Amino acid sequence: MSIFNAIKNAFASGAKELNKEYGKTQDFLHAVCASCALIAYADGTLEDSERKKAMEVLTGHTQISSLYPRNEIEGALNNALSHATTASGKQELARSLDKVLNNPNGREMADDVYLVAVDVASSNSHGKPGDDETRVLERLAKRLSVDASKFEF
Repeated sequence: MSIFNAIKNAFASGAKELNKEYGKTQDFLHAVCASCALIAYADGTLEDSERKKAMEVLTGHTQISSLYPRNEIEGALNNALSHATTASGKQELARSLDKVLNNPNGREMADDVYLVAVDVASSNSHGKPGDDETRVLERLAKRLSVDASKFEF
């Protein structure tokens, strides 16, 4: 076996292990959908384009789409969006964010949850988060203990 094949197999094995760990629980799916819902409602309203972008980001994310079928992702997103309109619902979404940190790969999951929110927040016509989205991203980073400065690219 060539060194290239050995490295390729090692990475594939690591990816399978990470997928297995992420897929053991619904915590990751619920947290990532919670972050999308909180960002989508950052300005107090949900536009069809925000819902569509959130679904595109979730189903286009390699990790998420390999772990969960599209209908499960859509159901979890719709559930999260339905909770993002009330204070008690937002608190439930925040608790979903907290749960992801209790997983063995919680740090990596938290990073992914945050980055998906960044993608959704950047889906406006300017390609950058607005002021409302920036405030929510700051809260998400704090809640998830994510150092947003490490994502400079």
